Amino acid sequence: MVRLIISDIDGTLVPEGCTALNPEYFKVIRDLADLGVSFAAASGRQKSSVDAVFHEICGMIYYVSDNGGFIQKNGIPLRKIYMDREKLEQFLEEGRNLPGCRVLLSTLDGYYTDDQDEAFQKLVFGQYKGTGGVTDDLSRYTDQCIKVSLYGDNGSQGLREQLYDRWKDVFSINISGEKWLDINSPEATKGGAVRYIQNELRVTPAETVVFGDNFNDISMLKCADRSYAPAGSAPEVRAAARYEVDSYKEDGVLQVLKQLLEEVRHEKE
Repeated sequence: MVRLIISDIDGTLVPEGCTALNPEYFKVIRDLADLGVSFAAASGRQKSSVDAVFHEICGMIYYVSDNGGFIQKNGIPLRKIYMDREKLEQFLEEGRNLPGCRVLLSTLDGYYTDDQDEAFQKLVFGQYKGTGGVTDDLSRYTDQCIKVSLYGDNGSQGLREQLYDRWKDVFSINISGEKWLDINSPEATKGGAVRYIQNELRVTPAETVVFGDNFNDISMLKCADRSYAPAGSAPEVRAAARYEVDSYKEDGVLQVLKQLLEEVRHEKE
């Protein structure tokens, strides 16, 4: 029987950067919880931006933010994985000098950037509804950093090509969006977060369902016997998932959640 459901947000439940979720999700997740099924929202977003989507049910689900760098349950922090400050500052020296690259640090308190571009600031603090702010000195926050996001004006793939070979053995580096490249401590992955929650709940992969659309979701798709990638996902992501689901435009994940709800109800009869 299904006992744990984990879903990515951007590109899976909503368009990238959106915080407006179909309210029907909340009802179905509540109904699943009443039947003993736990739900986790797993995202590359900082927890304040995850909360902007799921605040209505924040007291009854897990937040897996920053690609697994932070986990909370029912609003209570469970795990946090900080980046190595010295290695991070070395990385930032290189990354921030790439053409068209904007730097965003994610801490427990919020997002921080020293980028003065108003459109970028509006994207982070307006569209994504992240807390935090603009600083004139990012080094104030490098000892608190859980994740670095690089925003490429010309796309994330080019940033990855310039950085991956040099830094792949130091950090976990994943494309998380069309223009976002996420950098974490090697131990901070969505897959690691799913395994943490599975251990806490004593849930097996056979009892787990996962949804995800991007490269940073691949590690968690491998943690469930029932894994779904939305239509339009990258070929590598579709290959990691067992099933395909309709895109967020058709509320594909919601359709599957409703099926799972009926399945669990039937099994409990």
